[in-house]
Amino acid sequence: MRRRRLVIAGVAVGIAALVGLARSVVVVDQAEVVYITEFGRPVRLIEAPGLHWKWPHQSRRGFDRRLQLDTPPPREMLTRDKKNLEIAWYVAWKLDDVDRFLRSVRTIADASARLEDMAASVLAAELGGRDLGDLVKVGEATAIGAMLDRAGRRIGEQARREYGIEVVEVRLRRLNYPEEVRSAVFEQIRSERRRVAAATRAEGESQARRIRSAADRDRSRAISEAEADAARVMGEGEAEATRIANEAHAVDPAFYQFLKTIETYRTALDAKTMLVLSSESPFLKLLTRGVPEPPPAASPKSPAVVRSSKETGSRPASPPEGGSP
Repeated sequence: MRRRRLVIAGVAVGIAALVGLARSVVVVDQAEVVYITEFGRPVRLIEAPGLHWKWPHQSRRGFDRRLQLDTPPPREMLTRDKKNLEIAWYVAWKLDDVDRFLRSVRTIADASARLEDMAASVLAAELGGRDLGDLVKVGEATAIGAMLDRAGRRIGEQARREYGIEVVEVRLRRLNYPEEVRSAVFEQIRSERRRVAAATRAEGESQARRIRSAADRDRSRAISEAEADAARVMGEGEAEATRIANEAHAVDPAFYQFLKTIETYRTALDAKTMLVLSSESPFLKLLTRGVPEPPPAASPKSPAVVRSSKETGSRPASPPEGGSP
């Protein structure tokens, strides 16, 4: 019995030793920092990864030192122009001062809850100082970026001072109207867009009419100027043609008369023309006999001819009407 008791006592001591050894070993991962606490009081901070030791009665508290990302549920907030919006954001943060963190919030879940309330308060204050039109613009720079940078600085300063947390970034995930009024707001936006589109079309049609009127006016003026220039050029051409014709007529009036007569015949007579002429008509004689030979011109060296002509009282033959002499 005594030997059995000794064996049991030895086994118990061994088990206690193994348990104490196991409780004395601290394994620190690369992604965490570990605080050694004694009866709830922090006594040592271990930041280097690897195998470390502590007293068996001491406790180990590990904290993830990687970047944390909190995405709290959306909240309703008011802008300066009294627009109710549903705002969803995220906060990226990590541990900065583990001592202060352990004294103030102690756990990651508590830190996330504190950061959510803090971010909601700061964002509500920032939104309350801006109109919705400054936050949402089409094709233009908005004030959202500057607002979030300012809010991130404010949240980061307060979180580092109170909780030992470094806030890396604060950004919006969604900015929208609440669900219960969203359809009505969207319909109002569509109506406003339709009104703007109608006004734009009306302005475009007005400008089109003005442009067409100006183009028609310029066209009429150009046509008038062109017609005036054409009439002037034609008048100058006709005047020049008349001058040339007069000069040609002055050189040989008889030949000119003959040519005009031939042109008249060519114009008057065609396949459908019927003429009824008397036998004594000069026109008929011209068609049947041709152009009579002109009499020889009187010479100052032939007085006999002139005299005989005067004695007989005869007259030189005159050309037929419209014919050449």
